[in-house]
Amino acid sequence: MRNLLILFSIFFSFSTLQASEVSEWFEKESSQFLEIINNNEGTESENYEKYKYFINKNFAIKSIAYGLIGENIIDSSSKGELTLYLDVFSDYLIKTIYKLANSNSSSSIILKDVDIKDNIYIIRSKISNKKSSVNLYWKVIDTGSSFKIIDVIVENTSYFVTKKSEFNKILRKNRGSLEALISEIKKI
Repeated sequence: MRNLLILFSIFFSFSTLQASEVSEWFEKESSQFLEIINNNEGTESENYEKYKYFINKNFAIKSIAYGLIGENIIDSSSKGELTLYLDVFSDYLIKTIYKLANSNSSSSIILKDVDIKDNIYIIRSKISNKKSSVNLYWKVIDTGSSFKIIDVIVENTSYFVTKKSEFNKILRKNRGSLEALISEIKKI
């Protein structure tokens, strides 16, 4: 029984330490994100480059992109097609976040709490400005060298689930053609 208690206390301490690390990371990165959102001094091109850097640094772009199309499409596609898809998806994700952030200037992002489930951190936060606030959940993984966002859930709507549904509809309509999906993403 004593060994079980010791093991439980070590696990709890380790989980608390990990939650603390991801909390520190989130506080730092969300502050930088707010600085980018609220930067009125840079040109549109300069601000876009800052978003691009932020997204590439903090999102697990390849994992998200590949998760959206599934293993069958990955296995049946050439390396060149997959590279092009990853580039197009990366640009699409950056543009999506750029447009969302530029349409909403935020004054604060408040960390509410962090849960760990199946080695995925679920960070509950609230983004607010003077008029309103929105609950936001971030699914984050520890890559060993950094933390990466794998999904964002805004008011109970998952970005990953929504995009997976959209992409699957395009793939079904085009008999699993990654080329057709790439073409559709470029249009958006």
